[in-house]
Amino acid sequence: MVKALNILEALWQADGAGVTALAERTGLAKSTVHAHLTTLRSKGYVVQEDDEYRLSLRFLSFGEHVKHAEPLYAASETPIAELSERVGERVLCSTHQNGLGTVVNVSEGTRSFTSDIDVGTHTYLHSSAGGKAMLAHFSEERIDRIIDEWGLPVFTEETIGDRDALVDELAAVREAGVAYSRGEYLQGISAIAAPIRDTDGTVYGAVTVAGPDHRLANEWEDRDLCTQLLSTANTIEVNLLFS
Repeated sequence: MVKALNILEALWQADGAGVTALAERTGLAKSTVHAHLTTLRSKGYVVQEDDEYRLSLRFLSFGEHVKHAEPLYAASETPIAELSERVGERVLCSTHQNGLGTVVNVSEGTRSFTSDIDVGTHTYLHSSAGGKAMLAHFSEERIDRIIDEWGLPVFTEETIGDRDALVDELAAVREAGVAYSRGEYLQGISAIAAPIRDTDGTVYGAVTVAGPDHRLANEWEDRDLCTQLLSTANTIEVNLLFS
């Protein structure tokens, strides 16, 4: 099962590949790769075009099912679309699962930057504004478990890779009500995020506005974005409450 999943992930990352390329990517023998591809093809999970294999459209049904089964997707769709229209930037709604962040909805503004972070993308919580907005409201024990499992990998010079520094950062997030990421995952990209919570403190996710440093770092726009961001998060919370 693990080998088959590794092959599927490699196919997804490569956007299609042959047996030799997949063997190199996965470290598996070509005979093993070919055997798994034959099975996956017979079940309709991959398609073959000459010597290249690709993921089949069957995965669309899985994606649509998972997306619509996630309450945050429907609750956030209209609010983040309205926010991205107002601010012109990229707006994302994320949730958490197994100690990682997952993007469940994205709305593009008129000034959105190009990014490979899209619906379904997994992120480390400590290196994103949305992730820190969620982490800030987890228990200390839960934060420790996440760090123990996933570590604090560093992506840029700005990434927080030290536990004590992260704890201090999360305390600042709780006080401010919003979280910031200034080039911590992608150099030159800043983000501001607000948590999405229930009345009992349960953390459902976060809503994030992301864009180039020179726009989001502006002091006046930063304050304005915070106000609109918190309002959007509150709207999503209300939508969840009555969904």
